[in-house]
Amino acid sequence: MTTPTYNELLQMPQWRTKRKEILLRDGNKCRSCGTKGNLHIHHRQYHANSKTGLQVLPWKYKNDLLVALCANCHRAGHSLYQIKTFSY
Repeated sequence: MTTPTYNELLQMPQWRTKRKEILLRDGNKCRSCGTKGNLHIHHRQYHANSKTGLQVLPWKYKNDLLVALCANCHRAGHSLYQIKTFSY
């Protein structure tokens, strides 16, 4: 079995459920600018398993490490730190 890509992980039911939970918590709007369209869920940090080095699955993060952002705010935030923005 091959390891799924990050984009494939974001298509899985576990992520869809977590995404809906965060959108509901954040009022279905960007926490930065208040926009209600084209929302992403941003991971404030990325974690890896200390034993395996594998990235933690997107839906395994605590909710306080996830935030709803519009595509523009998400892209802008990542560009400040030169971190790749994953989308689906």
